[in-house]
Amino acid sequence: MPSPSSSEILGTSAAGALAMDEFRPSLISWNLTRRCNLKCPHCYMSAGKKEEHELTTAECLALLDEMQALGTEMVILTGGEPLLRKDIYDLAQAASDRGMWVVMGTNGVLVNDRVARKMIECGVKGVGISIDSVDPEKHNSFRGGPNAWEHSVRALEICKANGLEVLVQTTVMDMNRQEIPQLLEFARQKGAWSFNLYFLVQTGRGQRMNDLSAADTEAALTDLVDAQEAYRPMLVRSKCAPQFKRIAYHLGRAGLESGGCMAGTEYCRITPSGDVTPCPYMTLTAGNVRQQSFTEIWRSSPVLQALRDPERLGGRCGSCEFKEICGGCRCRAYAGFDDYLAEDPGCPYEPTGVPLATAAIRWDADAQARLDRIPIRFIREKVQRGLEEFARGQGIGRITAQVMQDGMQGESRPAFANMPSFVRPMQRPSAAQVGDAAPGSSGDES
Repeated sequence: MPSPSSSEILGTSAAGALAMDEFRPSLISWNLTRRCNLKCPHCYMSAGKKEEHELTTAECLALLDEMQALGTEMVILTGGEPLLRKDIYDLAQAASDRGMWVVMGTNGVLVNDRVARKMIECGVKGVGISIDSVDPEKHNSFRGGPNAWEHSVRALEICKANGLEVLVQTTVMDMNRQEIPQLLEFARQKGAWSFNLYFLVQTGRGQRMNDLSAADTEAALTDLVDAQEAYRPMLVRSKCAPQFKRIAYHLGRAGLESGGCMAGTEYCRITPSGDVTPCPYMTLTAGNVRQQSFTEIWRSSPVLQALRDPERLGGRCGSCEFKEICGGCRCRAYAGFDDYLAEDPGCPYEPTGVPLATAAIRWDADAQARLDRIPIRFIREKVQRGLEEFARGQGIGRITAQVMQDGMQGESRPAFANMPSFVRPMQRPSAAQVGDAAPGSSGDES
């Protein structure tokens, strides 16, 4: 964007956005091992025993070099249970040293004070911990471990006490849908940075489980959109349900900077044996890093190329006015129809055929300065696009600091001092924070 010549800056939906040939793997979910000490019935990895030929430490380090060169800004180290890999701290440190923000996904069983301190030493910024019920027995039954709830809650408290931010992850199904308000309150009381509600995709062991109906999914997402304001400053996010953005748009609420299917455009998954898939819940393989470089796969895979063209979407998703900001869940389409470009069977919306507004949006200098302070580029771009869609939906032609406050999830609090600045309204991050978050710098979810 050009330097402002007055108190306003001209912005459009294309400003700061990527050209079609400049897609980056900004966020990578990395299943480092299939080995796990629990046996969750819905596990997309069917985790348990270690795979026979999981990537070696040397192969993982080489992959991190490629990620850095391609502009990866955030990596989620998960499993299975990532803490069962002996080199997990070395890999976390290596990712952090390459300027990536590192988040670790763990069931919490192995987390103690020593582990939490080690995570911090290695540059881990946050930890995702699954809590699927406020009822310990129900959670334990769902997670396949007799004391899983106690371990997870203990891990959450230990991480917070040691200065790690915690993301509470919940998979919503019929068995716990009515508990979502209690789970939100539980997460807030425990000081969670974010509450992430995952909508089950029938893959892995989850093929044997029933997903919510499309109508129930719509109702749960509407409740989640409503919950954003009530639970600030904690972020409230949906996962594997990108129509969250369409609902937020129609209701005129915050949240348009979150959601939207990123599969193959800004996001992918790497499996323990080196397969690259568009997202963790899709078994469709774009390539294997032992047969091609990750760079070649990301840039030239026909699967990923197809996902980058919204005009190739089929069914209702293909004709939907929200396909540019939502896109439908590609993994749910693949699980339901064996076609990753098909319509999302979890969304009941019937497109109107009326395009969304495309008016240019102006930015106040203060609002632009706040946007520029977001150290993670792909989050900054999502926030910009989301706020401009929010403004258009409200008939607002200019984004001010107040519009940003109204249109974004989360707000300032001291506990967020080490997190990206989009949750801190006007506080400038330190040079060290910006350096840590910038790709290619020396120096580490949603």
